[in-house]
Amino acid sequence: MIPKILTFAAALSLFWILWPSALPAQVLFALNFERDEAVKFPAGWSSRDEENMGKVYSVRIEDGHKFLHADAQGISVPIGYEKTWNLEEFPILRWRWRALVFPEGSDEKKKSGNDNVLSVYVVFGGWPIPRSVKYTWSDTLPAGSVFDSPLSGRTKGIVLRSGRSLVGNWIAEERNVLADYRRLFGEGEKSPTARGILLLTDSDNTMTRAAGDYDDITVAAE
Repeated sequence: MIPKILTFAAALSLFWILWPSALPAQVLFALNFERDEAVKFPAGWSSRDEENMGKVYSVRIEDGHKFLHADAQGISVPIGYEKTWNLEEFPILRWRWRALVFPEGSDEKKKSGNDNVLSVYVVFGGWPIPRSVKYTWSDTLPAGSVFDSPLSGRTKGIVLRSGRSLVGNWIAEERNVLADYRRLFGEGEKSPTARGILLLTDSDNTMTRAAGDYDDITVAAE
């Protein structure tokens, strides 16, 4: 489903989870959940659906390490983190994710099956209709697939992982977002500016269940 949120301009007092003394010079910012309270919605993130955001997303702890857990049962609640950066200077996005429960009958190319066990978006441009690059772990589409959102051509998707063979395993990802943006949208914006990061685990179209985990989101130079 297309993100409904994203009033990133909303008046929020954002709580930054940074490690300024430990970050290498080439890292612009890094987000983890170590300072958040377990079983609570993480600080600094927001959603237009304030009523349900805490029902879907909560910080969990495992082997002494905290991460963000998402569990969506017949619902779609995107959450966003506002941060502006220049992609030419900091094009690299890294994160870890873990798929747990796939929505049954999903197919991100169709409105009726447009649900995600895990997806990470980088959002660009102004409102009310921003552009976004969506990185997803699909149950049915092959890895490497590129597709338009079935609801808007301003959201372009890239399938990074496919299928259930790695269920329950943490997987590290790294993308050059600038290169992906130019490949998907062309050279229209010579120096594109990212406006934030969006996470979405949802199952409202299939009315099933989707669950997975996110952690260690980092933006860096090459």
